[in-house]
Amino acid sequence: MPALRHLSLWSVAFLFSWISVSQAMTVSPMQVEMVSVGKQSHARVSVVNNSKNPLPVEAIIAKLSLDEAGKQKSVKGGDDFLVMPPQAMIPPGATQIFRIQWLGDPALARSESFMLYINQIPVKQPAGKNGLQFVMSIGAMVNVAPADGIPQLKVVSTGVTTGKNGKRYPSITVENPSNTHALLPRATVHLASGNWSSTLTPNLIADRVGIGLVQPGRRRKFTLPIELPATVARVNASVEMAKQ
Repeated sequence: MPALRHLSLWSVAFLFSWISVSQAMTVSPMQVEMVSVGKQSHARVSVVNNSKNPLPVEAIIAKLSLDEAGKQKSVKGGDDFLVMPPQAMIPPGATQIFRIQWLGDPALARSESFMLYINQIPVKQPAGKNGLQFVMSIGAMVNVAPADGIPQLKVVSTGVTTGKNGKRYPSITVENPSNTHALLPRATVHLASGNWSSTLTPNLIADRVGIGLVQPGRRRKFTLPIELPATVARVNASVEMAKQ
């Protein structure tokens, strides 16, 4: 199954032309942080077969880019990694460890991001059987940073967004001027407007926003998970990155 078809950050179900019980699997971790050289140029991802049937899977790497709105684009990127094993048959209830090794430039100039897709491989059905089978694909994000470099984020604009529930939330657009990818959940966001102020902690951002990847030299717009008082028409914001 071509990597270019995998556009979801988390999981995609594909429909085939024969019936089978959908086989459940879990992948951990869903976010992998690596460095282009040294001990952190290796990582491990666990895949658990939660079903009652053997689970055939393959590991596919795709290079990932995100635009300002967080929309993702992926292209083939497997040459930068060694993934072992490339395929596996996982017995019911068992766990398979996939080992990932960076094969790209050890003197990486700027961070690169990828998706490691664990694809369930369709099983050939006996002759004469027709129907549908649901096949799972789950993606884990893999970020590879250069050996030196400190991620940075700066606020370039703010706004107020009205949600579908009619409530108003602050939004910020941040820019990463560094050569290292930045993660919004590794920052504290300070908001203020007149007599009102609020601080969003890294734990809250991680829980409500998610990975919050901002690639080197790029911008991302985030709607923040805090309701604004009716008296607040605009906000000022600052981002404080955690020390590495």
